[in-house]
Amino acid sequence: MIAQPLLTNDATPLPPGMGPLQALCHETAGAFFIETEHHMLAYLPGQKRLVVTFDNLASDRDVEGRMPFACQLVRRKGWAILGVMVKRKDWFQCPHLKAALLALRDAGLFAGYENVAMYGASMGGFGAAAFAPLAPGCTVLAFAAQSTLDRGLAPFERRYRYGRGLGDWSAPFHDAAEGVASAGCAYLVFDPLIEGDRLHALRMAGGAVQLLPVPHFSHKIPPMLKRMGVLKEVTLLGMRGDLTPFAFRQLMRSRRQAVPYLLNLLAAAVAKGHLTLAERAARRALEVVPNWKLRKLVAEIEQAKMAGDLAE
Repeated sequence: MIAQPLLTNDATPLPPGMGPLQALCHETAGAFFIETEHHMLAYLPGQKRLVVTFDNLASDRDVEGRMPFACQLVRRKGWAILGVMVKRKDWFQCPHLKAALLALRDAGLFAGYENVAMYGASMGGFGAAAFAPLAPGCTVLAFAAQSTLDRGLAPFERRYRYGRGLGDWSAPFHDAAEGVASAGCAYLVFDPLIEGDRLHALRMAGGAVQLLPVPHFSHKIPPMLKRMGVLKEVTLLGMRGDLTPFAFRQLMRSRRQAVPYLLNLLAAAVAKGHLTLAERAARRALEVVPNWKLRKLVAEIEQAKMAGDLAE
């Protein structure tokens, strides 16, 4: 759909494991694989909906058969996918990538679908919100997203120093709080107990944005939802624009059987000195979800209580 860009000597090398995806794009009618200086764009056509997914920081761990983020889920629905994939983790701030995406927009890729969704987590969640203007009225689903790494706009953000040092953080698509305003609806799922994530979500709040807080989930929300057995349902509802607050609350009820969530919750109680309450809750949790980590936590709480009694 657009010409393959000419790569300079400064281009990041193509990472390992891209062979199967390149072959799939070559063999599929209407598909394409584009390599830019520091990114890759993989498009596989489908029906009814185009889902644009953005890599997160862990996406490059698959070195054998790397695919776009959420590719399997999207393709099983028969939808089209455009995977924005990283060779360099610069929060999609490479001008060559932006130029390629704008060229795809101008060629009518996004306008060719009645429904467009942008999806990602953390760095990918930033991308999903920041690039929403490519398809005005689209749906955005972002987990634990940063709004920007621009210190002038988000002075509270002290993580991701490496990413901040790459790219031009004053160029277009650098502020997800600005970009997400183009969405028809946007779902931002975040842990409000993580100060940085909470402040980023507040920067993006307003208009068609729905804030969906999930305390004690940590920054790694997709793995938590997967452990709960609801990641697929949450993601599909979000991509369709049907993730109502009621539906989300109902799905979150399953957190009571998710060991990582229970451990985070109980650890917070212990940190605040609520040892008796934490022990009682941990024992109740063990009745529902027998788990060695919960048993270990109960033993640690018992020891802490005994140490406190001896100290008195």
